[in-house]
Amino acid sequence: MFQDRLKIMLNFFKRASIVSGGVFIIYYHIKETNKRIGNIVNTNVLDVEKKFTAEYIYIDDPSYEAAMKTQRDKKSFNALGFSRIWKSLKHSLAWRLLWLCRHGNKEQRNIALDQLAAFKNNKIWDCLKIAQALDKNTAVLLARTFACDLRYFLPPPIHIRKAANTSELLSYKLRDMISHVQALNPHSCIQYFLSKYFINIQDQVIEVDSVPAKPDNINEKQLCILCLDALHHHLFLFNDSTFDENSSVAALKELGIFAKLAELMLRYRNDSEIDFAVLKVLTVLSVYPSLLKDFFENGLIGELARLIKSCDIRLASSSAVCLANLSGEYHYKPGLYLLHPLYRTKSNHTCDILLVHGLRGGVFVTWRQRDKKCAEPVGIIEVTVSDVECDPCEKNNNVTKTYFDPELQQVLEDLKELDDEALLTNLEVVLHDIPISAKREPNSTNQYTANKKRLALIQEEEDKCNYTHCWPKDWLPQDCDSLRILGFNYWSKLSEWLEGCPLKNADIGSRAEELGSVLINAEVGKKSIVWLAHSMGGLIVKKLLVDAAQKNEPGFENLCQKTKAVLFYSTPHKGSALATMPRAAAAILWPSQDVKQLQENSPVLLNMHNEFIKFADLFHWETISFAETQPTLVTAFKVPVHFVESFSADLGRGEFYELPLDHLSICKPATRQSILYTTVLDVLLRVSSCEVQLKYTDSHILRLLYAFWSLVKSKFGLLKTNLEDKQGNGNQHWIEKTLLHAFTDDVIT
Repeated sequence: MFQDRLKIMLNFFKRASIVSGGVFIIYYHIKETNKRIGNIVNTNVLDVEKKFTAEYIYIDDPSYEAAMKTQRDKKSFNALGFSRIWKSLKHSLAWRLLWLCRHGNKEQRNIALDQLAAFKNNKIWDCLKIAQALDKNTAVLLARTFACDLRYFLPPPIHIRKAANTSELLSYKLRDMISHVQALNPHSCIQYFLSKYFINIQDQVIEVDSVPAKPDNINEKQLCILCLDALHHHLFLFNDSTFDENSSVAALKELGIFAKLAELMLRYRNDSEIDFAVLKVLTVLSVYPSLLKDFFENGLIGELARLIKSCDIRLASSSAVCLANLSGEYHYKPGLYLLHPLYRTKSNHTCDILLVHGLRGGVFVTWRQRDKKCAEPVGIIEVTVSDVECDPCEKNNNVTKTYFDPELQQVLEDLKELDDEALLTNLEVVLHDIPISAKREPNSTNQYTANKKRLALIQEEEDKCNYTHCWPKDWLPQDCDSLRILGFNYWSKLSEWLEGCPLKNADIGSRAEELGSVLINAEVGKKSIVWLAHSMGGLIVKKLLVDAAQKNEPGFENLCQKTKAVLFYSTPHKGSALATMPRAAAAILWPSQDVKQLQENSPVLLNMHNEFIKFADLFHWETISFAETQPTLVTAFKVPVHFVESFSADLGRGEFYELPLDHLSICKPATRQSILYTTVLDVLLRVSSCEVQLKYTDSHILRLLYAFWSLVKSKFGLLKTNLEDKQGNGNQHWIEKTLLHAFTDDVIT
């Protein structure tokens, strides 16, 4: 037996050795053959046509439309329920949703977009199929939908992606575009830019393979940003109402501006500086909905969908403006930024919040939260902030104890909340930025204390640790629903020593006229309006409202009638001492035209002030003013300057508060428990409740009252006839009057 088993094992090893030896010999010969061929032929040429990822092209194939119609005809529309959408991610359901996005009514389209964006954990091929089937209009609406999968959008075409991997200088191409539009619409700023950063192109003979000349002290990325800023400046100045009238935009389209912008964003992926420079150009181009096809075919819709999710407020707001313009829902002209809501909403807003900054300010600078600085004295001048950076957020390593039973967890949290409220019963939570003095303030016993004490303390800690670059955008929607927040941006300067465009040196009246046309195009005036204005921005708002009240145009009349409140933050109603400086100082500082129009007791400002007071009383505008009481440290030498005195910041009407803050901090609350914020919130709550009350009063409730009154009148006629028969004519008038008063009291109650 042992010998038989041994023979079997030997035969097995013999056969295994023969097979393995044959495999080794074949492998050795193949390896040697490849090695010899590699020494003779360059195998890298085989990788030229190798495609590592699937490529998709932009086509309008009728088969997609037929496929979607076939899927729709299989099952009726009534069978499409929300439970099936969440339980199934079938391919047929996606096609049906796409069909609804194209051909359904507004309500069906909104539901389909929301459900399509709500799909989670999709496979990459499913997303690419949907991306290939999307048309340009559906793609824009889907990009404006919250939490949409970015894989639903096709990337830029293959030729743009290949160009992004080359070493070709994009600044050379952008320079050619700038010189072309400069020839169409000459402007001194563009000519100055070309002469400063490039050799004079009129005298330079450009060859095909020549390397463009650029300064040695600037890199390619910085030069591209400067070129984009020059293009944006040119498009902003020569912005026409229609695409057919704008020769510069038409020329840039023919030169391939969209492809170059997409290529630039691919080269510098996730670079916020490049993205913002590109977005500034796209916001001007998005004003023309006819260019939607160019946005779509160059993959820019997907880039906008990516940037609208950015934490950078500049990128998110600019992307929201582009998508809103391209969708045709709103028309935001250059200079107006959408801060909230960034995405599509199911309900319409009931109030518009308009932010207007002051000199040398900006939408993304003026309205940020107060910087995290320790309030310490500096030198002999005590100011509100110092250079000592402090972190109020203490790291807490204590892990909150959790329980498996959610009901027990909720009970313990409720008990903790009751304990905290009991501890705070005899305490007062005082708001931040308590005024030094106040005038014409409302009679309120708890104006400077928080009503919800525990919530106030929690919010205060959250706001200290979660810094915001725009407190109206991040705080107001949390406490008040149905808001649209817009910010107006304009260019200004303090001194003529600084470079500036001569066409942008506009006075207060010109800026007010520009702001008025921009707001009317954005459909501002159909809902209630609340203005937040800092420094010279308050003068622009006053001029706009005064001019609007004197015009007989419907759009401007709506601005006056829908304005509910104006909040002024250190607005120089009677001028500023900064503009009234000695002749020697003026010769050195060379104040700009913006500063000169703020002369103290200027007849122009005083006349505008009186006109505004008259119309404010006529239209019942609520006005609230805040004044600074501490100097502002300016320049690197920290020179203390008091920009606006209290007598000038006092409107003479409405509430007036003097706060222990400087000119820059007067519009920057530290937390939501600051009076700078609570005052705005109180105004919005009053305006919103008034809007809701009017909305219901003018519709269903009024009709119900009329129907009820008709029914009671008929019943009252029968009762009156019966009483006449029983009581006689003597008591008829008294009974009728008594019943009428009783019914009226019930209706009013």
